[in-house]
Amino acid sequence: MSSELRKKIEIVLSALQNENHEYCSFEELNRRVVFDEGLSKEEKFKEVVDTVCKYTIDTKSKNWIAKLYGGGSEMSFVAEMIIAHFNQNCHTYRSSPFFTFAEEQIIKKIIGYVGYEEGASGIFLPGGSFCTYIAMICARFKKYPASKRTGLNHPIQVITSVNSHYSIDKGAIIMGMGTDNVIKIDFDTTTPEEFEEIVVRNNVFMINSTMGTTSEGIMESVDKFSKVMKKYNIWHHIDACVSGIALFSTKYRYLTSSFKHANSITIDCHKCLNLNQQCSVLLVKEGDLLSDCSRVTAPYLFHKDSEYDVANRSFQCGRRADGFKLWFCDQLDDLDAQATLIYDRNARFKKIIADDPRFENVEKDSMTHCCFKLVSAQEGENHEIMNALLKEGIYIEYHRDYFKAVAVNNDIDEDSFKSIIERIFAVHERLSQK
Repeated sequence: MSSELRKKIEIVLSALQNENHEYCSFEELNRRVVFDEGLSKEEKFKEVVDTVCKYTIDTKSKNWIAKLYGGGSEMSFVAEMIIAHFNQNCHTYRSSPFFTFAEEQIIKKIIGYVGYEEGASGIFLPGGSFCTYIAMICARFKKYPASKRTGLNHPIQVITSVNSHYSIDKGAIIMGMGTDNVIKIDFDTTTPEEFEEIVVRNNVFMINSTMGTTSEGIMESVDKFSKVMKKYNIWHHIDACVSGIALFSTKYRYLTSSFKHANSITIDCHKCLNLNQQCSVLLVKEGDLLSDCSRVTAPYLFHKDSEYDVANRSFQCGRRADGFKLWFCDQLDDLDAQATLIYDRNARFKKIIADDPRFENVEKDSMTHCCFKLVSAQEGENHEIMNALLKEGIYIEYHRDYFKAVAVNNDIDEDSFKSIIERIFAVHERLSQK
């Protein structure tokens, strides 16, 4: 590392200490972000870095409870530095021996948590949605193996819940199925008989359930459909992007007891496990399907001793070392404590809401989300409250008539949560007086 790079890193680290961040509209940024052409290279570097840090939301803040991710742990930040420094492509073992080793080791460990038998495999991919797409392709290949060469000349369908993530629809578009072939049902009200009728009328190759829905953090079950799924050989994928991190918690691992029966599982470790973006893993019970459905001949890249070339089971050629990031944190952080914390803290936040007569809990079964609403809220008011809080540097999301808080950052405690709900009520009162 050159002395000049060290100086630049020191400037960046200093700028990152700035706690004064401004949220601006795109149009406002377009007006403000203008740099003096007369600056020297050193002066402009500092000016650009300071500007970026000033107008970027600090997801490490105690006021950040808006999304399913936080500022990232210190160890994952260090891992990102290592990844950036070596700048390797994790497609072949020769190009990234240690990163490949680390990815294989951590996948093996997670598979052990799930309870899959020998033959299972996995791969780190760029985001939970991408993992879902690959799971859908694996499921199609399992039922229609010729589709890899010839495609399909008839429609096929995937069943998912009305609460599922939009990645199922996106996957249907990418696969050429079309969104009309995504069948959305209410898992709670649909009977096994009704489910079988749907299956009989269609060419269903996969059902997707969600462990931790995006809006409410609900954990769905398809146990009552299991006999039908087995009868018609339907692939079961679990989208556990949000709550799959329970695998890492000895206290809450029981929540994942059904995982071993699923054909594939997606987990986003950059969400409730608080690793830096992105760190998504797809696990597949029949591991060979990952390579069988994607492998093509490429002698310029893969050679005779390519057993550990991850790209052999990937649709990507260019791959970041996201698996190393989780392996690194598993070695040096207490992932069990972090995974447990998100569940324990959410329970405490729900109690705060339950004890405050101005608010009420909305989704009491959620393990990761604290969903609550103002008792005296007016229709459409939540959007105004959210925008007002943005100007105060408080970031919280709403869905329909309720707010949802997901506190991933380790330093968010009861006091900081109470402070946020006090600001919500204060803005509500101000709007009510208009």
